[in-house]
Amino acid sequence: MRLQKQLMNHNGTVLTNGNYDRLITIIHTNDVHSNVEVEPYVKGLADALRNEGRNVVVISAGDAFAGTPFASLSKGLDTAKVMNLVGYDLFTLGNHEQPPLMEISDFKAISEAVDFRVLGANAPKDMRKAIPDIADYAIMEIAGNKIAFIGLTTPDMKSGTSGAEAVAAAEKAKKSAESEGAEIFVAVAHLGITANDETQRSTYLADHCPWLSAIIDAHCHTAHQNGMLRNGVLIAETGQYGINIGVTELIIKDGKFMKATASLIPIKGNEKDCGITPDLKVLAYLNEVNERNKPYLNEVALTLPVSLHGDRAYSRTRETNLGNLLTDAMRWKTKADIAFVTGLFIRADLAAGYITRGHLETALYTDRPVCTFVYTGQQLYDMMETGLSMVPEPNIVFCHVSGMLIEFDPIKEAGSRITSIKLSDGSKLDFEAAYTCATRYDGLAHCIEGNLIEGKNYTAGFGSVCEIFAAYVNSGIEITGEIDGRLMPLTKKNL
Repeated sequence: MRLQKQLMNHNGTVLTNGNYDRLITIIHTNDVHSNVEVEPYVKGLADALRNEGRNVVVISAGDAFAGTPFASLSKGLDTAKVMNLVGYDLFTLGNHEQPPLMEISDFKAISEAVDFRVLGANAPKDMRKAIPDIADYAIMEIAGNKIAFIGLTTPDMKSGTSGAEAVAAAEKAKKSAESEGAEIFVAVAHLGITANDETQRSTYLADHCPWLSAIIDAHCHTAHQNGMLRNGVLIAETGQYGINIGVTELIIKDGKFMKATASLIPIKGNEKDCGITPDLKVLAYLNEVNERNKPYLNEVALTLPVSLHGDRAYSRTRETNLGNLLTDAMRWKTKADIAFVTGLFIRADLAAGYITRGHLETALYTDRPVCTFVYTGQQLYDMMETGLSMVPEPNIVFCHVSGMLIEFDPIKEAGSRITSIKLSDGSKLDFEAAYTCATRYDGLAHCIEGNLIEGKNYTAGFGSVCEIFAAYVNSGIEITGEIDGRLMPLTKKNL
């Protein structure tokens, strides 16, 4: 079998040199975002390796339960069932399992449905209180070794905590796990290597926790073909959307950890040649859910005369026609002064022609209510500066906007890039004035501090993102597909 040959070639040098007497294989995924087509292959790989007598652990490093209609129509519970069938052992919270991107009550239901342990040593306090089963770490005894898997999630989105807290949480977990006999430590981290704040990167974790044998990483959607060595710690990440399966191996000699190796097995687009036999039970369940969802998702919601750009390479770096049309729809429905949505919530292109509900929920993320709240001109300015701070690099809080015209210089220092900011009628933004703003409910916590209380700091009742977008397109408005300079860079810096 080709897969066996690949893995034996990868491990053969170590084996023939006699450098180890035990091998622990970690099969891992990250940022699958409910692109569950990879999961039958995860199960098939795990079973094949176990049948060879290998010691196998199956891990997800987060962002598993939201991102496609497969997940959203059951609030993640169908994905939970799939992962139970695969036999995942461990899962670390991703940012998409935290509020505001997911309601705590929804993830609580998921945590009660799954058969595997959920980790998050630095998870938000309100989540830990509501879901006490979230653990700092899990110890597994494998091949005679006690291995502590320490879960570290993306720092709290609402409070903006420093990644240094993840290091402190890791140190605390290590000390506790050592008291239980753990000898080898692996971080399962939803951190990545690209955060603007360097303390929130897995490389920072490796720099400050050299006692880690490996970091199974996530969040930045980066594929490390053979891992990334940092301060003696191997960082392994598979990319995104189930394109690859990760295989990280811990090499043990005389009961002591010697080294870690990492490799990727391409799956998406390589299904016939990957050498893995997909599990039939998992495939059957995927087919069952897809058949159940098909009538709703195949319903045509609207027709587009032109294609709209929503791929993350665009939606997180520049003005797009999809971002413009979406925010126009929000402002049209709510009668708000300003509407905006961050690039985090625009995730795929929409092709010209018939657009189904499935297309909409794929491109515009999980369908959530649109809400309004009040911001001052100063707050709007600050928000837009933050959104433009990383251009031309991707930024999940890059803001698509309706009701404002902004000129900026990406060469200037972050925080002082805006050179002109006006309302769409040409008048200047008044920093002291109050403006009604519209956005997605799950985008509110980026804007409003404290608990979200209906009627106090936001207003709902306008409908959902996909409903409003479809109604706006179907209202007969002209759609040219052109952008109109709402976010105008004065200097072309690799845009």
